[in-house]
Amino acid sequence: MKKSFRQKLRNMGPAAIITSAFIGPGTITTCTVAGVNFGYALLWAVVFSGIALVILMEMSARTTLATGMNLVDSSVAVAPNNVVWKWVVRAVFFLTVLAVCFAFQAGNEIGAANGLADIFSIPIPIAALIIGLFALGTTWLGSYKTLEVIMQVFVSLMGILFLITALVIRPDWGAVIKGIIPSLPEGSTVSALALIGTTMVGINLIVHSISCQEKYHSIDEMDDAKFDIGFNILIGVVITLSMLITSAAALYNTGTQVTSPLVFTQSLEPVLGSWARIIGDIGLTAAGLSSAVAVSYTMRSIYSRLFKWEGGSMSMPAKILGTVVIAFGTAFAMFSKTPTQIIVVAQAVSGFSLPFIAIALMIVANSKKLMGELRNKVLSNVVGIVAVAVTLFLGLRNVYNVLIQLF
Repeated sequence: MKKSFRQKLRNMGPAAIITSAFIGPGTITTCTVAGVNFGYALLWAVVFSGIALVILMEMSARTTLATGMNLVDSSVAVAPNNVVWKWVVRAVFFLTVLAVCFAFQAGNEIGAANGLADIFSIPIPIAALIIGLFALGTTWLGSYKTLEVIMQVFVSLMGILFLITALVIRPDWGAVIKGIIPSLPEGSTVSALALIGTTMVGINLIVHSISCQEKYHSIDEMDDAKFDIGFNILIGVVITLSMLITSAAALYNTGTQVTSPLVFTQSLEPVLGSWARIIGDIGLTAAGLSSAVAVSYTMRSIYSRLFKWEGGSMSMPAKILGTVVIAFGTAFAMFSKTPTQIIVVAQAVSGFSLPFIAIALMIVANSKKLMGELRNKVLSNVVGIVAVAVTLFLGLRNVYNVLIQLF
């Protein structure tokens, strides 16, 4: 039976978690840095990553509903009797998730601590400790459903605020349209990779497959999954574009130095006036908290599947792992002297790791043995290949630039 629009809205979930997970301090700071330094020139990176993410998440949902397995298990199932393949898959997933989660957690807690410290005029180390304890409590006591509700509310509020600001600030729409055409101004490689990495997070594809496995039970629910993906990713892309547009319109060519995640609040002043700082602080704190909780959930969910821990993400080993990543992020937030650089680097790490997860997903989605008639069509493969190629090119170019500077 065909569902109404309202019924589809009520049945959303997995993609809402993904959208709210990537709308965090990293997105706010990365968009601010890109807008301040390059104006509208890197808008194409957000549009590209949004389109590619929809295609890849559709693959993620389809492979999960068709096989009944999450991406961790289905990747191994491509060649279940090949011991080398099994360990290669597990090693790639283990290292990728480890690097991205630890990098993201540092950025998330830094952003949340800066916002909380500014609200209450308390030292950043104290604020960081409060954030860490809150995230820790959610890790040990929280649940998937609680997280889902928090994420959906947060996405709605952030979307309204930034969309209104982007419209009221009256950007140069000609320059906005020009920014959708791909270009790489000098020195923009890290920012472009970070913008892609903050939206199209490779490990989120794994989490999406796990969430779909928990929520859906039949390929007949694929239409629900597609609606969930399209609706929520559109919101996420609009929010990200709005952040970048407002930063470019308000701060480009002003000589502003982005030394703190709080700089973005200046771009909200045309709408919020003197309230911009406090509202921005609250938004940054909420973004950091929700994303910090999401990273812990992400790491626990993936590793519990990877190592087959009984009890899943709420098993004792998973909780201990979540505690370790939160402690790491809290330490960085308490003592970091370069918060903006850490946040942007975290997004770049995410962008560089994306190809490895995307390749695993495409191998599963093209497996005739696992997918049968539901395996990838030409369009999905083309978009997937382009996503892998672009992010790998930007990542390798960034590594090359770093090596040139060192030697």
